[in-house]
Parts: sequence; C-alpha cells; structure tokens
Amino acid sequence: MTEAQPPSTVRRLVSTLWFPAFFICGFMLCYLLPMHAPKPHDMAVVVVGDQAAHQLAATFQARMPGGFDITPVPDEAGAREAITQRDAVAGYDPGTGELLYAKANGSALVMILQQIFTPVAAATGHHLVLTDLAPSAPGDVMGTGLLYCLLAMNIPPYVTVMMLLRAELRTRQKLAALVGVGAFASIVCYTAALAMGVIYHRPSLLLVGFLLTQAVGWTSFGLVPFVKQFLPGVAMGLFVLLSMPSSGGAISKELVPPFFQALHGILPLGQAVDAMRGILYFDGVGAARGILGLCCWFAFGIALVAGHRWWVRRKADPEAVTAAGTYEHEDDDGVVLDPAFEAPKPRRNRVLSGAVRDGAGTPVPGAVLTITDQSGLQLARLVASPAGEYEVHDLPEGFVTVVVSAPARRPAVDRVRIRSGRVECHDFELPSEHAPAARK
Repeated sequence: MTEAQPPSTVRRLVSTLWFPAFFICGFMLCYLLPMHAPKPHDMAVVVVGDQAAHQLAATFQARMPGGFDITPVPDEAGAREAITQRDAVAGYDPGTGELLYAKANGSALVMILQQIFTPVAAATGHHLVLTDLAPSAPGDVMGTGLLYCLLAMNIPPYVTVMMLLRAELRTRQKLAALVGVGAFASIVCYTAALAMGVIYHRPSLLLVGFLLTQAVGWTSFGLVPFVKQFLPGVAMGLFVLLSMPSSGGAISKELVPPFFQALHGILPLGQAVDAMRGILYFDGVGAARGILGLCCWFAFGIALVAGHRWWVRRKADPEAVTAAGTYEHEDDDGVVLDPAFEAPKPRRNRVLSGAVRDGAGTPVPGAVLTITDQSGLQLARLVASPAGEYEVHDLPEGFVTVVVSAPARRPAVDRVRIRSGRVECHDFELPSEHAPAARK
C-alpha cells in the first residue's frame, strides 16, 4: 500500500504551482469567456430623427436586450459630431441607409455594426452605405496594432520589478532602473510603430507610453511589501488578465460583458488605449481623461513606495526593533529594507551566522548585533533569536566589524572576514556586567 505524501510536500507543491494554475484559470475566465462570442452591451449609437430612433431602440431591445443605447440626433451633422466627440461609436441615417463609424475603434466593432445594420437598411429599401470618420493608420489594418505596441510597454515593467527583486541594488537604484526601462520601452515602441505605419507621428504618444510603464512598474514595486510572494498573481491579474479584455484594444469594450466594460476606464491599459486613440484619431478628445488616470496610477505607486519607506523608518528605530534572528540591509539614505518582502535568492552567499551566549553557555535572547564595514558604514543590524542565534547574508567581501550588546551585559566586538560562497560561523560571549573581567 502506497503511503500518502507528507503534508509538507503537498504544501511545497501548492506554493510552487499555484501561479501556473492561477494563470490557466485566469486565461479561461478573462480571455475565452469575454471574447469568444463578442456581442453588443450598452453600445452607444445615434440615429437621425426622433421617431426612427425610438422605433430602432424598441426593435433592438426586443432582439438584443441591453445591447444598444440609442440616442436621437437632428441630422447627419449631429451624428458625425457624436462620433468624433466619442459620445457614440456609430450613427445611422434611416433616410439614406448610411452607417457612420470610426474604424479606429477596432475592426471587430465595424464587422458587428455591419452585420446588425445591413438588414435594418434593407427593411427600408436601402443598401447599407458605410462611412468611416476615423480610419486607422495605414499599417494598422485590423485596428489592433496599437494594442500590441502598448503591451510591450504594459508587461515589461512588471517583469522588470520581478528581476529587480533579485538584484543586489538599493531601492533608489531599482526605482531609477524602472524609470530607465520605461523611457527605453516608450522610445523603442514609438519608433518601431512609426516605422511600420501603425501610428502617426505624434510625440505626445511618448508621454502616454512612459506613463503606462511607470503606472504598472511603480504600482507593482509598491505592492511587494503588502502581497509578498503573491505579487505574480496580483500584478499579472491586474495588468494582464483583467486589462487585456477590458482595454478595448483587441475587441471594442462595447462588445465585452459589463464587468470588463467597467474596468476599461479604471485599469492603466484601457486608459492608455483611450488616450492614444484620442490623440491619433479624434483630435485629442478623451485623451486628457486617460492621461489623468495613468497619472493617478503612477501617484498610487509612488504613495505605496513612499508609505512603505516611512514604515520601515519607524521600524528601524532601535526602540521599535522586534525582529528575532533576522537581518536588515540599509538603503542609501538610511532606510532599512526588509528582504523578507523580496523574492528568495537562488542561493545563500557571503553568510555570517552564529550564536550569542553568556559565560555559562546560556543563550542570550534579544542581543543586538550591529555590523559595519571597514569605513564604519553600518551594513546590517539585527536581534538574536530566543535561542541566541543569528544569521546575516549578502554581506560584502572583506573584513567587517561586529558589535554585540544586550541589557545588563558587557558588549563584545570582533572583526570577521567575509568570503564569497562561504558561511562564516562566529559565536559571541556576553558576560554579565557583575561578572569578574577575564584576566589577560
């Protein structure tokens, strides 16, 4: 009879494989479900003439409940204005059978509109006449090229955060790297899209692309201390699984379920799509709203990072130290960074460990260890565990000075050599203040 696997093994498997399982289920729920059969949901359409608009609204409501939001306009000029001002995605003139639309909103939307309004025009003895008021760029035939450009600025910032968590860099350096990657991605994507005719020459698109990279990057970085090992699921869920179907880039937001429509104006990718389309095809209409949304995400990320740095400053107060047997690195401005929030390192390197005991060999819990380099710069500060043990890794090579102290005990100071790829074991003895001093 085969023995059951121990719970620890099962837990390890679950903790290792939860993200692939999450990704598989997420793709089915967030991609296949909303996009396998696109159909109108609250699609804003204007119709010339009050009576025709009411009749068409009643017909569509009977055939496709909740599919259309029909609004009357006095004439064709009113229909054109509604589309160019982005108040509606289409306009129909029953007197001529003309359907006004903007291909810049996506080819899928045009196909659906043509299928729906062809029999409507035929019922009044007209052939459907198609008039495109905002053609997409010559290199963006399907109207989805803009989305793929934005994906190259939406996903890499999150990947950059994951890579930076494993890098031996200070927080300021990591944040500077996020800014650099964002600028690089914006310039490369803009240049490539322009060369392929996917976009027109609009330098303001560089700003939108950069804001998208920073909105995703800073928010992902700022979430690390709060979601910890679940960052891949949270960030990918927000910025990929939920963002793609709600962005309106692949399929117009009017063709996905209401839940994803509601996310369109909230998530950064949808905001960037709206802003760039406004700049490219609608004389800037709607761009300000999208840019403001990206700025809010950017500010939210900055607030998360700044808030955590403020919190660790308080935690770094000697009177507020509560950690046991763990270490903390100091940032370039004295802010302590807790590596427990970061992704695990692939291997332990340049480790110093040992125990703190009294003269009788009894552990000294709560002993404070301060480690400095040869110039006196503090590298780490920690508190020994209840068993008197401690461990510090990722120290620089060379000699470091370790100062150990505890209430009512004599401090101890020693120099220890740190070597790459090795664990240096060093114990400390803290005798009582009242114990006789050792003779030299």
